[in-house]
Parts: sequence; C-alpha cells; structure tokens
Amino acid sequence: MSHGSATPDHGQATLARGASIGRYVVLGLVGRGGMGEVYAAYDPELDRKVAVKLLRVKPGAGVSLTEGRQRTLREAQAIARLSHPNVVVVYDVGTFEEKVFIAMEFVEGNTAGFWAQSQTRDWEDTLKVYRAAGRGLAAAHEKGLVHRDFKPDNVMVSRDGQVRVMDFGLARQAEKSVAKVVVVNGGAGGGGDSVVTTQRLPAPMAEPRAPNLEASNAAMFEARLTRTGAMMGTPAYMAPEQFRGHMADARTDQFAFCVALYEALYGERPFAGNTLSALTGNVLNGRIREAPPATKVPLWVRKILLRGLRVQADERWPSMDDLLDALGKNPVVAMKRRLAVACGSALAVGAVVSIAHNIADAKPVCGGGPERLAGIWELVEPGAPETPRQAQLHQAFLKTGKSYAKDVWATTSHSLTNYARAWVGMYKEACESAVVNKVQSPETMDLRMDCLNERLGGLRALTNVFGEATGEVVENAVSASNALASLDRCADVPVLRAVVKPPETGATKAKVADLRGKASALKARFDAGKWKEALTDAPPVLAEARALGYQPLAAEVLLLMGTIWYKSNNTRDAEDALVQAYQLADDLVWVVGYQDGRVGEAKRWANLATSVLHRLGGHELLQAWLLNDVGAVSGFTGDMREMLRAQVDARMLKEKALGSTHPDVGFSDGNIAFALKELGRFEEALAYNDRSVAILRKGLGPGHPEYAMALSNRGEILNALGRYSDARHEFENAREIWERELGANDRYLGYALTGLGVSYLAEGKPAEARIPLERALQIREASEKEVQRRAETSFVLARALWESGRDKRRARGLAETAKQGYSKASDKAKLREVETWLRSHTAS
Repeated sequence: MSHGSATPDHGQATLARGASIGRYVVLGLVGRGGMGEVYAAYDPELDRKVAVKLLRVKPGAGVSLTEGRQRTLREAQAIARLSHPNVVVVYDVGTFEEKVFIAMEFVEGNTAGFWAQSQTRDWEDTLKVYRAAGRGLAAAHEKGLVHRDFKPDNVMVSRDGQVRVMDFGLARQAEKSVAKVVVVNGGAGGGGDSVVTTQRLPAPMAEPRAPNLEASNAAMFEARLTRTGAMMGTPAYMAPEQFRGHMADARTDQFAFCVALYEALYGERPFAGNTLSALTGNVLNGRIREAPPATKVPLWVRKILLRGLRVQADERWPSMDDLLDALGKNPVVAMKRRLAVACGSALAVGAVVSIAHNIADAKPVCGGGPERLAGIWELVEPGAPETPRQAQLHQAFLKTGKSYAKDVWATTSHSLTNYARAWVGMYKEACESAVVNKVQSPETMDLRMDCLNERLGGLRALTNVFGEATGEVVENAVSASNALASLDRCADVPVLRAVVKPPETGATKAKVADLRGKASALKARFDAGKWKEALTDAPPVLAEARALGYQPLAAEVLLLMGTIWYKSNNTRDAEDALVQAYQLADDLVWVVGYQDGRVGEAKRWANLATSVLHRLGGHELLQAWLLNDVGAVSGFTGDMREMLRAQVDARMLKEKALGSTHPDVGFSDGNIAFALKELGRFEEALAYNDRSVAILRKGLGPGHPEYAMALSNRGEILNALGRYSDARHEFENAREIWERELGANDRYLGYALTGLGVSYLAEGKPAEARIPLERALQIREASEKEVQRRAETSFVLARALWESGRDKRRARGLAETAKQGYSKASDKAKLREVETWLRSHTAS
C-alpha cells in the first residue's frame, strides 16, 4: 500500500518508533486523518504485525471528553464484534491517554482504487472484487453497523487476492442532525496519508438545498476536485441524504458502493462536477453521466447500479444482499440455464425424436452438478491446484495459528471433496433417472432435488463458517465435515414421500427456504464449535418456524436446539427439545444416560432410536454413533463388557462408512482401548490405543486437543502396565498440547496431571507426585463435572501427602472426600479401596 512521504502534523505529535500503545510497540506512522492516526505496530504477545488506529476524541456539543471517549470506545467495541472474511479483522480495542485505539489486522496489499488503476481490469474481475467488498458491508449491516464512508481507499485487496473493507464507524461521532464533509488529500498512487477537514452542514430543511460552506473550505474542495488523475475524497461517494444532513443508514452505504463500483467499471464517477457545488447539485438531482462510448460493461450491470444511485433512499435496493444478488445473476448465463432446463423438460414429456437423440441431449443437462458447487466447494482433478474458494478457506485455517491447522485442513478438505463428489453423482443420477432413463417420475425428481438442495445449503453454510475460521473452528472442523447431512436419504424415495411437503404458495415456500438456510447456518456454526453463537441465534429461528406452521422445519430446529442446550449443560431444556424432535433419539441416549446418569430412560430412547433407524432402512454412520453413545452409557454404569461390544460394532460400521483411516474410526479405537483397560486387558488396550494415536496424528495433526487425549489415554495404559517413565512422557506431551491450545485451567489437564501423579507415586516419589496433583485437584474442583474424576485425584493426592510425610490430617480429609465421591458414583471397587486405605492410615 502506497503512502505519501509527508504528513502534516496539525498539532498532533507523531509517536516515535518504539513507543507503546498498550502492549503494542510502534513501528511507524502509515496514515493520518481528522479522526486520528494509523500506526504499523508489533504485538509481542502474539508475535505479529498489526495496524493500530488512534482515534481522537473531541469534546463539544454538550458532550464531555470522558463521555466522548466512552462513546467512541463502545462504538469501537461494536466494530470489533464484526467478524467476516471481507472485513479487516479487529483484534483489540482500548484507551490510550485521551484517545481510543483499535488494533487490527495489517493487510499486505493495496487499496481497491490502486488495484483498479495498476493495470487494465475487465468488468468481470472488477465486479468480483466489489461484490466481495459488498459482502463485508452486508455483514456489517446485519450487525446494525453502518460504514458511512465507503470508498475505494477503504477497501483493501491483499496480495493473495482477498478483499477486505476497513475503517468502519469513522463518522459515528457525528451528531444525528449533521453530516460530515471529509476531504482526503492522498499521497502518491492514491494512497492512505490524508488530511481530513470536517465542516458542519445545515440541519435538514423542508426543501433540501446545497450546503453553504465557508469560502475557505469551498476553495479547498475545488482545488481537490480539479486535481488531475487524483482520487477525490469522501464527497464523491456521499449519498444525497448526507449532503442534506439526514441520518446515514445501510442504504447510504449502498449508494457509496454503487458510486465506487461505477467508477471502477467505467473509469469515471457517475456524477460530474469539478467543484463541490456542481457535484452536490448533480447528486441531489440525480443527474448521472451517460455510459462512455465503446464500454464493455453490460447494460444489465448499469441498470442495477442506477437503481442503487437513486436520490430517494427507499427507491434503492432493499438491502446490500439484494443488490449483490442482482449483480451475481448474469442474465446471459441464466438464459443458457433456462434453455438447458427447457430442453430437459421437453425430453421429460417425450418430444417426438428418437430415443438416442433424447439421451444425447439430456445427458449434458444432467451434468450440471459441478456448476452448482461454484463458490461453495468446487471439484478439481487430483493433483490440481486449489480453487480460489478452497485457497481462501485453507488460508483461513492457517491464519488461526493452530499448530495442527495444516493436518486438519488436509483431512477436512478430503472429506468435503468426497461429499461434493457424492453430491454431484447423486444429482446426475436423480436427473438421469427421470429425464434419460425415465425410471422415476418428474415428481420424484423434484423430491430428490429438493433434498439435494438442502444438503447443498448445509455444505455452503459449513464452508462459510470455515471461511471465518477461528481456533475452535479448526479444532472441530473434521467432526463438522463428518456431520454434514447424509446424502443417502436423497435416494430413499419412500422416506422422501413420507416427509410432509412444504406449503405450495410462493411466499410461504420462500419463507421455508429462507428458514432452512438459517437453520443450516446454525447447524454449521454448532458443528464447527461455535455453539454459543448458535445458542444465541437459535430461539428466533425456532419462533419463526413455529409461526410459519411448517412442523418438519420446527422439528429440525428443535433437534438442533436440543443438541446446543446439551452442549451448554442445560440438560433439562435439552431433553424437552429432543423429546419434541425425537426422530433422532440418539441424542437423548447421551443427554439423559451419560450426562444425567438416568440409565433406564437412556435405554428407552436407544430402543426408540433403533426403531426409527429401522424404519428409515438403516444408516451405517447414524447406527455407529448410536452404538457409540449406548456404549458410553454402559461404561458409565460399569458394564465394560457391554461397552466393549458396542464400541467394536460402532468401529466396524464407521470403518465401512468412512474408511479405516478416518479420525472417527480412531475415536472408536480409543473407546475400545478404554474398555479393554478397565477390563484389565492392558496389552490389547495398548494395541488399540496405538492405532488410535496413529490415525488421529495423521488425520488431525500432532497438536490437536483430541490427539492429546489419545496420548493421555496411552499414558494411563502404560501406568497400568508398570511403564511409568514412558507414561509420564505421554502425559507431558498431552499436557503441553492442552495448555497451548485450551489454556492453563482447562478440565482436560486434570487427566494428564493426575496421570503424572500416579506415575510418580508408583515409583515411590510422593514429593514429585504432589506438584501435578495439587494443580489437578484445583482444576477438577473448579471444572470437572464427573464426580469419579474428582474422587480419583483426591485419593491419589491423599496418598502422596501421607507418603511424603506431609499434612496427614488433610490426607485423610481428601480420602474421605474421595470415599463420598465414589459412593455417589456407585463405584464399589474404588469405594472398597478407599475404605481399606482409611482403615490402615489413621491419624496419630
């Protein structure tokens, strides 16, 4: 990004290199404006370069300096909550002296204005860049944020082609009755150094009129507007309501967006005017230039822009989303598709031509599946480079900084490719069954295509979440891709016919489709680990579904909410929701059986889930997870033989459905190892655990938290085998991963730390055992829900204290606590062990 060499000071001292803004170390000034300065800085905690914007807060208009700073801070915090691939990421906000700072992503690249001028761009490439920027604006509007100053210099195109909007909220300090006129004096190449002057405009009048600026400011504007080849400042992109002093809203951003896109497409702005007064008159009167002669920009694009540039805001597009949808619908492409569909319809009704000719014409129509994947997850030949969409998601994973992101991406991308390939195959088969081979009716084809469209919506929603990947998304990416809705159902015609059809009326049908999209987005966020966001957004979707009266959709949302409530440990609400959506009663097996310990009810739900699966004709993966949960409940009750049987059967079904190297199979290997260990079959347990470790290391990466769990489990088996030094090595590796990825107080650390204590104690080193055990107890008392785990750590620490000659009174107290815990958990064997110890260790 190019910047001018000189930046006028205007009474504001520039921070020197090495100065600090909070924890950020200043590297240099990169831009200055009326609202503040932008510095390149270094974040020593996360070892990365950032951009830090210092916003000046000026008192006045009845607002004190303190009030102004607090208001600006709140606005900056609102901007920081905006997370979208096409918006510059805000990492941190805070105060510095009398200013507010925003620490954000440092984008290596150039502004959209520089990008457009640096070389000749065709209209399609330009449209692609600005549609990406528009998606960033749309995301802001959805969160109730308005940019107010959208222009090419506020859009960055990174070196890898990613498009991000920046500088949200810079005009938010303006009073409601005034607009801000901003003049930007850019540096070389239309860069970012700027001088910004603000001037109050008259309050709204009954009859709008051009603002009456002071002569000195008018002269400055005219000098700027007549500068040859220079990018004009904000007035060129302001909407009529801003010139009139009215409030800016999302439609104001839409106007500015259309001005900027028009300029990028045609090489000139839509409103002429070499002076501010001339420009203002043209904007307020809607006088738009004619298109330049010999332009290659299609007329349909121009018509879309003209609507977005209308003087009256309510005559523009209803939203940025509507504008972007219109820009994404090339009528030439749409016409080709309609012709293809018409050809397919003619074949379906049996046009009077030969069978061979029919089939030859229909097959291309049925081969349109890959096109439907565009922008979601395109299929490429093995060994071919990633598509732009795939590259974007790949980079999003890597940018999280997770050490296992590369490995998780490899597994996730493989799963998504397999799913997309299966989707395309079923799309083609469903079409050809009705159109080519005519073994199914057009009605059946419609049912199947509706099902496939739902599945495609789920895939789109998940890849959208992946495009905004966080650490928790990467951690859950493999399981999320595996949780994509099964395609098998789209081939099961009896089941499809049994499902209640959506209402036929256009408006209601469209509402159902809209709600399905929202439900898919909720599920994708939940599957990817963003369950708190999903929990917040789910109730309104459920309310809409119930109000609509389409029960299948309400049941789908209830099922999702039940799963989310379970994740948030609200088991009562989870059970209520899942009862209402009992079609997937497997979830209730886990909630009421494993989490709440109500085993009898869990078995009832397991029987119901089995009967549902039977009526559906079976489903290997769903059956595998039902067996997994049934096995977990059996293990909870101490029936390890039943747990082992269920887990072995689950593993067999998973391997059949997913292949022998899929991480889900590795999880089952770990569950089998656990059951074998509890049965005292330690060598067999170690063999299964080693297989689990190998699969998870390859599929998830050596830094993934689930891989750490496999290492910790291996440590427990090695302890049981008396290989204490080897066990400590596994526990230490697991501890290191969990601390790095989950934090210093995560409940998982209780496993590794307790295991370390057991190892040291078995080797006769009680003093060394106390250190990890004290920490393990603190963590488990704060966050461990399973009473047996808390009892385990209490008892081992009691023994370590006693054997090291430390506080024997406390040691007995801890043993008594462990006794109560094992009694509550009905673990008779452990209870007898503690009671025996207490009888032989009396305080002297």
